[in-house]
Amino acid sequence: MSMSNAFTVIDWLVLIVYLVGTTLLGIWLGRDQKDARDYFVASQRIPWWAILFSVVATETSALTFISIPGLAYVGNLAFLQVAAGYVVGRVIIAFTLLPLYYHGDLVTAYSML
Repeated sequence: MSMSNAFTVIDWLVLIVYLVGTTLLGIWLGRDQKDARDYFVASQRIPWWAILFSVVATETSALTFISIPGLAYVGNLAFLQVAAGYVVGRVIIAFTLLPLYYHGDLVTAYSML
C-alpha cells in the first residue's frame, strides 16, 4: 500500500481547526494581560511548581524525552551529559541569575543584560 503525500480535505480541516483553536485559546487565556510583567511572570501569581514544569518543558523536547532513555538502554550513555548539564545549569542559574531577578525586579534575562 502506498501513501500519498497530498493533503486531503480532512488534513486541511484538522490544520485549520487546530490553528483557530490555539489562537482563540491564547486570546482567551491572555485576556487579563496588561503589560510585560503580566505576560512574562503573571504578576508573580504563578506557584513555584508550575514554573518548574514550565522550565523543564521548555528545555526538554519530546524527542529528547523519548529517545534518550532508548539510547541509554542500547548502550549509548553519552547523552546522559544532557541530564547532567541540566542539573549543573540549574544550580548555576539558581545562585547567579535568580537573585538578580528578585533584587532588580527584572522580568526577562534581556532586561538584565
